[in-house]
Amino acid sequence: MTSTTDMDVSPPSIQGALTMYILYTLAFVVTITDAKQPHIVFMVADDYGWNDVGFHNPDMITPNIDKLAYEGVILNQSYVQPVCSPSRHAFMTGIYPFKSGLQHLVIKAKQASCSPLGTPFLSEYLKKLGYATHIIGKWHLGYCKWECTPTFRGFDTFYGFYNGREDYYNRSVFGGNDFRNGEEAILPDRTTYSTYIYADRDKQVISQHDKDKPFFLYFPFQSPHEPIEVPTKYENMYSNIKHEGRRKYSGMVTAMDDMVGTVTAALKEKGMYNDTLFVFTADNGGAHIFHASNYPLRGAKVTIYEGGTRAVALIAGAGLEKTGYTYNGEDFFNNRVQL
Repeated sequence: MTSTTDMDVSPPSIQGALTMYILYTLAFVVTITDAKQPHIVFMVADDYGWNDVGFHNPDMITPNIDKLAYEGVILNQSYVQPVCSPSRHAFMTGIYPFKSGLQHLVIKAKQASCSPLGTPFLSEYLKKLGYATHIIGKWHLGYCKWECTPTFRGFDTFYGFYNGREDYYNRSVFGGNDFRNGEEAILPDRTTYSTYIYADRDKQVISQHDKDKPFFLYFPFQSPHEPIEVPTKYENMYSNIKHEGRRKYSGMVTAMDDMVGTVTAALKEKGMYNDTLFVFTADNGGAHIFHASNYPLRGAKVTIYEGGTRAVALIAGAGLEKTGYTYNGEDFFNNRVQL
């Protein structure tokens, strides 16, 4: 078993999100103790409202997320940044964005900027621990030069888009197309909803993996970020909601939940599920103008009120000694291994 001293690196300073701290802690604890390295699936919901998950609001249809939550630990005091790129930087580095110059909203499409290249990513640390590393979905950490992009930052494969948003069907943004397989520009079927595209890729990556080798999947979902688009079958699940925007947004949430179900089903079929640590978090609070709900929290995306910074989050699966409860943040540093 590789040790931290063999890697010639030190565990990074943990200054970012609670979920990131848990990932680092478990990855290094199992290495130091010669325990079996868990597979890690780290899922990020984009612009996800506090009130838009079943374990907070029974009107929302999210059975797969709820199952992980109830079988794991609900993180009731998990705080993130109020917008996208800063949170994702913290997830990947464990460093507060203001220490890296990324505190100024998000990385724009034409901005010559990215998450600082001198700061190692979680994917790079895990590769040194022997992990296969994959990313499916949204990047939004810069692409002004190749060194800023996923396959140059510790990921073996990348399947998704670089920008902060795009159409769920035609993959367009700002008058162009944005979708890649690794460094190759591709254009998946424009008639297929992107959630289905990502689900197929997820099944492919897991089915082709050697389950005896540790596996890291970073899955930053496109959903439920605007544009508000969803197949009719999901919208119809919320026929009781009169407001069209809220009805479609709610359908997008359930489509995302189905993708969580696809991940867990693929891992079970491959015989990897029981050895997998799951982390699920929002990158920031929901956007009211795009029909998300953060009730009863004050504020929304972009604000520093809890509606913008207190994230729906959970951890479940391999390596947890205590499960089936809600964690409120008390005495975290003395109890992190028990988590």
